[in-house]
Amino acid sequence: MGDDTYLIALNCGSSSIKGRLYVVPHSKKEKFEQQATLSVSNIGAPGEPIHFTLKWSDNKGKDMDIHTDDGGSVEHKDLFPRILDHLSGSGGVKKDQIRYVTHRIVHGGENKKPLVVTKEHPEALKDMDKLGEFAPLHNYHAILGVRACLDVLPESKNLLCFDTLFHQTLPPAVYKYSLPPTKVKTVIPLRKYGFHGLSYASITHTLSKELGRPANLVVCHLGSGCSAACIHEGKSIDTSMGLTPLEGLVGGTRTGSIDPTAIFHHTPDYAEMVPELHVNKAEYIMNKKSGLLGLSGTTNFGHICERKAANVGDVLGKNEKSDGFKVTKEDKENAAVTYDVFLDRLMAYLSQYVMKLAYETGGVEKIDGIVFAGGIGEHSAELRRDAIGRLGVLGVKIDEKKNEAGVPEGKTQVLVSTGDSKVKVYIVLTDEEGWTAHMAREVFDI
Repeated sequence: MGDDTYLIALNCGSSSIKGRLYVVPHSKKEKFEQQATLSVSNIGAPGEPIHFTLKWSDNKGKDMDIHTDDGGSVEHKDLFPRILDHLSGSGGVKKDQIRYVTHRIVHGGENKKPLVVTKEHPEALKDMDKLGEFAPLHNYHAILGVRACLDVLPESKNLLCFDTLFHQTLPPAVYKYSLPPTKVKTVIPLRKYGFHGLSYASITHTLSKELGRPANLVVCHLGSGCSAACIHEGKSIDTSMGLTPLEGLVGGTRTGSIDPTAIFHHTPDYAEMVPELHVNKAEYIMNKKSGLLGLSGTTNFGHICERKAANVGDVLGKNEKSDGFKVTKEDKENAAVTYDVFLDRLMAYLSQYVMKLAYETGGVEKIDGIVFAGGIGEHSAELRRDAIGRLGVLGVKIDEKKNEAGVPEGKTQVLVSTGDSKVKVYIVLTDEEGWTAHMAREVFDI
């Protein structure tokens, strides 16, 4: 891999690290070429081995799938030297060739542009530490990742790419909360900021480029975290998440919007801190123990759909490695209710945003697309069918065969609406890491 220069796009979570390695093109007319994907899981999980995977594109290196025995004790700062060793040992990428690193940072507060951090100029990290209280399960570990990169790649330029950036265009009527003035000085104003912005920016850029103009879209990013956004002429005018990622849709482990006082009755000791997680019990339960998990016992939306469709006594997922899951009456009922709750909350935002965008554009038929993205959005044909079916009164229709088929292999999107649908419906494979590379190209002029 010679004299090439590389960029790593990282997404550091509390128990995992995901990333992509790109070669920086010699010409600005050329695209960034993905070289490899990497992931590290089970970080800090007592008794669990660290699982490291590295997959090279087009046989550019030797794929790796490694388990180590130190999952409960290893920290983020310990892992980055290993990652670099693996990149060098299996693909010949030397440390000094990695000149750029992008980091997905969930909460950027009022920042209106990505921030550059280097070993000589780490000042921006102090502000990020302060923002940690608004996304404690995300920002804290992402910043650990930034600091680790500065230590092992001291010559690199690091770019903090915020999920909140895309929503800086929200109008006051949307971002204002109906709270009285506070006497307490807060790190940032208490208002809606919105998240999943890297995903929304990537999708909006792709479809706007196809249209040849800024797109009018309603996008549903449905994965382990779920949100929706209303995008007018390429800019966010509304979104479901708020001051933190907790507001809005039901997530894999998040409550979404509920009566704020419910947790006080649910958890009397709500103010006690959870050791090592930097959050109190209320935040922990609402962020990590609720949502699909709290309602059904699993975060796997596919399993929820299987259980509600199964007969009591059916055994699901039985194979050589597992005895499977025997469905009880309670499992089936819980799965059905969970699906209905998820769909109901989704429709509350989807229908609202379709009507808001129809008003802004001058009619439903002026909307360029309804987009489903994220793991659930990409893979659940049943959810897409049921959601679009509820928009039938507005003339939005889905093609059953195209919807069932999903995104063809090798493609990044597919149109799944009928020819006479008043609004086109898409499934789009979002590319958050690729978008951070795009941001780095603009900031660093590479």
